[in-house]
Amino acid sequence: MPMTRVALEQVAKTFPGPKGQPIPALRDLSLAAAPGECLVLLGPSGSGKSTALRIVAGLETPDAGRMLLDGRDQAGVPPQDRDVGMVFQQAALYPHLSVRDNLRLGLRLRRHAEADMDRRLQDVAVRLRLEPLLDRHPAALSGGEARRVALGRALMRQPRVLLLDEPLSQLDAPLRAQL
Repeated sequence: MPMTRVALEQVAKTFPGPKGQPIPALRDLSLAAAPGECLVLLGPSGSGKSTALRIVAGLETPDAGRMLLDGRDQAGVPPQDRDVGMVFQQAALYPHLSVRDNLRLGLRLRRHAEADMDRRLQDVAVRLRLEPLLDRHPAALSGGEARRVALGRALMRQPRVLLLDEPLSQLDAPLRAQL
């Protein structure tokens, strides 16, 4: 999978406040992550970390500035065409699907071959210790197990860019260290 350069150039985003006044989430944010680089955004709650990730994923549109993938402005490019995977703060699993089916869903929708889905499933299940959970449904998972499934679902796709919004927040210390 080719690596991708991600850049935000002078990005701004506001949201309407309770009385209609604009509340800034991002002001003049510029950053770049080189291909293969891991970039971490740190800050207090409400500082715009999730908003920045959602802009990269195409789930939010900046009010100003540009978001670029490999130097190409992504304005108007829908999320499904960006090849960006995102793990949200909440696991957001499909409750009617087993762990196995939650993991395979993205590839199934993209019409991947069964053998490819099986190979990726085996790899992700081993790496994230999901093998004993594959036949369970989300209601039968702990918070940490659900987070691992959500992470696995994003990894299954092998996206050019992987965004993690507090990915280790509900994991126990040993598993957090391993991941």
